[in-house]
Amino acid sequence: MIGAEAYLSLQYLLDSGGVLEDPAVDYLAERVDEMDAAALLEAMELLQERLRRLQPDGAERIRITRDFRILLPERFDTEIRLRPLLKTVFLLFLRHPEGIRFTDLRDYRNELMDLYMGVSGRGDREEMARSIDRLIDPKDNSIHEKASNLSAALSRYFPPDRLHAYTLSGKAGKPKRIRLDRNLVEWE
Repeated sequence: MIGAEAYLSLQYLLDSGGVLEDPAVDYLAERVDEMDAAALLEAMELLQERLRRLQPDGAERIRITRDFRILLPERFDTEIRLRPLLKTVFLLFLRHPEGIRFTDLRDYRNELMDLYMGVSGRGDREEMARSIDRLIDPKDNSIHEKASNLSAALSRYFPPDRLHAYTLSGKAGKPKRIRLDRNLVEWE
């Protein structure tokens, strides 16, 4: 059950049009110290849900930092944690909103390698090159496995009705792309 102070603060926020206007923020900020931890947590969850509903199709903004961390600003900069190769694939497709056919990935080898090195920050360059070569080899199933594993990993961060905006999609033989509106993606 939400605390009375948190409820009144949220109701004031929602009644003000659901936008974080200065009076609503001030009202909520004045009462934060009066809330117990459970009430504050519940208030934050309600605010997060309200912010999600304000985005088109419920999609959330993401921010990519200089060191390739993927953050969710509406969730207090929660980091989306992915294995380095999955993160590399995700970032490549974020960079190319037009999409990329899996059979054309070899054209992106250098970009993939640069991303992979930036994401992993360390490691055996030759082993990394072998992983990228497997990924871009049309005879290898590696990219399909990575796309599936990426969807599974992202499902920990997004509910099923919003997951489609962040995963790779596209018909067989056609370019695969991440549907997320690029206005919701910030690169540092």
